[in-house]
Amino acid sequence: MSSDAIAASQPGFSEMAEEEDDDADFLMTATVHWLRHTGISDDVKHRPREHVRDDAGHSSSAITDRYIDIELKERNASAKAKKIR
Repeated sequence: MSSDAIAASQPGFSEMAEEEDDDADFLMTATVHWLRHTGISDDVKHRPREHVRDDAGHSSSAITDRYIDIELKERNASAKAKKIR
């Protein structure tokens, strides 16, 4: 069955196919550095910072702390909305 026939027989198929194409285009623009940054940013949320530092090959914890700082900014922003009792 051709994709045109599938699209005609299943509502939403063409929209879903377009979204998948957009996702594929976005992933094609990813660089190794971007993927590394994303991985390290996720790791610091779940693992000891010293382990992430060593796995990433950072010479100093201050470099790894840059990734943690992003999380601190998010935490600060969420605390602003917190009501004091």
